[in-house]
Amino acid sequence: MDLTEVATPSLVLDRGRLLRNAQAMKDRAARLGVALRPHLKTVKSAAVARLAMTGAGATVSTLREASYFADHGVTDLVLAVCTTPDKLDRAAALMDAGVRLRLLTDDVTVARAIAAHPSGITALVEVDSGGARTGL
Repeated sequence: MDLTEVATPSLVLDRGRLLRNAQAMKDRAARLGVALRPHLKTVKSAAVARLAMTGAGATVSTLREASYFADHGVTDLVLAVCTTPDKLDRAAALMDAGVRLRLLTDDVTVARAIAAHPSGITALVEVDSGGARTGL
């Protein structure tokens, strides 16, 4: 099949390059003595996630991604986008299903909503370390 015939959106990968890059990431993390927690928003594929992961879990951008990867055995996840109170019940449902899910917040009102939620959700506070993208 020619690439011009592939329906979009589609994930098209050079498997050799993917394997080399994944191994390079794992090797670098090992040399630095840190856990590699790859962000899976781009790959959107459990098979590719398994190639990239080292056992330290992963990072996702949406609860839908979290649900997909949890359904495929990735149960240690960080939601890398600051959450909002309307998503807490969905996050709690994932946790009830056995997912270790941590949420991010940079907002005191959201932090209070997380603390008040009956599920015991774990949250990380995002702090602006100079990039001015998010964080307080």
